Amino acid sequence: MVRVAFVHLSTLILVVAAASALVDGDASHGWSRYDSPLDGPCTVERVPFDEMTADRFDSEYRDNKPVVLTGMRDRNDAFRDACAKDVLLREWGDKDIVLSTANTHSYLKFTKTLREYVSSHTAPQRLDKRGDETLIWFGDNNHTEWRSHFDLYQKPPFGTSNADVAYSFGVGGPHSGVPLHVHGPGWSETIVGRKRWWLSPPKPKPKFHPNATSLEWALGLKPLQEGGEGGREVLGRREVDVGDDDAAWVHFPERYRTRMERTRKERTRQQGGVEMLECTVGEGDAVWFPDGWWHATLNLDESAFISSFVNFRNVASGSREEDDEDVLISKMEL
Repeated sequence: MVRVAFVHLSTLILVVAAASALVDGDASHGWSRYDSPLDGPCTVERVPFDEMTADRFDSEYRDNKPVVLTGMRDRNDAFRDACAKDVLLREWGDKDIVLSTANTHSYLKFTKTLREYVSSHTAPQRLDKRGDETLIWFGDNNHTEWRSHFDLYQKPPFGTSNADVAYSFGVGGPHSGVPLHVHGPGWSETIVGRKRWWLSPPKPKPKFHPNATSLEWALGLKPLQEGGEGGREVLGRREVDVGDDDAAWVHFPERYRTRMERTRKERTRQQGGVEMLECTVGEGDAVWFPDGWWHATLNLDESAFISSFVNFRNVASGSREEDDEDVLISKMEL
């Protein structure tokens, strides 16, 4: 009898540990934070906002390489308050928003209310759901209807003062995101939560499956084919199991970390030794993605974010050859 009680207590401890790994009890503006095993080191240059100058940005980063601006949280306190979960639902919950599929080309669009999206599409990303079956909200915003919301945002001043700027705003659940894609330059600022970024120069073109979710891509997993069974196979054997809940990664975080590290090494080998830049962009941070740089994103928490797409292509230095398939019509920047 004592032995049975001990087994039950151990099971209870494991369940509690799993729950604490899923949500650490903290939240930002009503959006939950998660203890994701897919966070990691930053290999992108990080520059405090008050140390960046226009001349330095133009000469070192604009056309050359990404940079993360830090320490900007106070600049957008008002906008962050407007992005609180209860405020967004109260002010905009019954408004229609346009959702896109979470694959590279984001061809399919669907219209739902913000309230429907938050209640049905912001749970942790599942490994048994394909990119063309996963919907995320980013861009295709109605700027006329949402003008009072966008008017609160203070964009980064570097590279944007003498250019046309288009905003794209959205919200995503943990481990949602967009796999590798490419488009013109801009800033992406995390308003609430954290977002993991991967960035690579225009050449060589990285290898990826266009219908893989960002989570699959980060773990180096083949996407589930239509009509396939649950689970994923890597190099002919199952590496990461699909659980019965929406966050299987909670139950074996070390397996996910190990899988991502192995994938990072294999990706570098495939790219001829060229390592992708990586960084987690937190609240009040913004990452600059130069023209033509490949990038993928993965939300680590329930996150709100906004991108400032910059149009100065006519005056950009140099030119680059690119395949038609590399030029995406969509301005997806999750």
